[in-house]
Amino acid sequence: MKALGPTILLAIALAIAPAGLAQAYSAPLNPHGQPDLAGYWSHATSTTLERDPSFGDRRVMTPEEAEAASEEMVIGAEPRTSFLVAPSNGRLPELTPAARAARADRLAAYPRGYGFQRGDHPEGMTLAERCLRDYGSLLGPPMMPVGYNNNYQIIQTQDHVVLLVEMIHDARIIPLTDKHRDGAIRPWMGDSIGRYEEDTLVVETTNFRPGLAFAGAPETITLTERFRRIGEGQILYSFEIDEPGVFTAPIRGELAFNAIPGPIYEYACHEGNYSFPNQLLGHRLAEQAREDGK
Repeated sequence: MKALGPTILLAIALAIAPAGLAQAYSAPLNPHGQPDLAGYWSHATSTTLERDPSFGDRRVMTPEEAEAASEEMVIGAEPRTSFLVAPSNGRLPELTPAARAARADRLAAYPRGYGFQRGDHPEGMTLAERCLRDYGSLLGPPMMPVGYNNNYQIIQTQDHVVLLVEMIHDARIIPLTDKHRDGAIRPWMGDSIGRYEEDTLVVETTNFRPGLAFAGAPETITLTERFRRIGEGQILYSFEIDEPGVFTAPIRGELAFNAIPGPIYEYACHEGNYSFPNQLLGHRLAEQAREDGK
């Protein structure tokens, strides 16, 4: 019997090796020696933050479930049942009794909401209508998809990372430092600082604005995000919150950012601003009608 050549032996070894070994991926480095995350990405998906209870503790769909689903999020080769991977049931944990009481106190301090009631003043309209930040939580943190415009550009310099989202054309400019801003300064997306840990960008955010922290949490929480290339066309994005005084269990979520062709086009947020005079006029006319008893 003829001996097998080294090329054939290598092919056989790769075929029978564990998938993780056969498909090991080493992220490229940029000119600054950092893991290269730059480019254009999207996390558009029909998968949701919380898991449908019918999946139980399963974070991965069966082949049959994946075939029946549409645009489910696939991380590596795993079609996921939710973004949340902790708690194990894929559902958000409850606030602790102390955190619930503190949230009630915060809301009581703003009996008409955080700002003005809708229609009172321009300040009472949503932040997105006012072109101050994105809809939902696209730029986060955490960064989660909405119905459209789930597209990003990541830009890296030697001492900063910029996360640009198409929606509202928002940008988080993250310095690579170990010091947060003074707590009195609270940007719309919180105060983020970053660092590299081997092949991973780690971003730590705190000092959120009132009412804008994740899942009803106080603005003092710390939310940690991680960005790691796991393939030529995919970034594993994860976020976690470990605040025993706020949530009854740690929270961790995972999403896939998939490479897309660029560029990201300007959103040009104007439509809501143009409609403000008519919306506010409608509220004034309704108030006048009530005063007139009509």
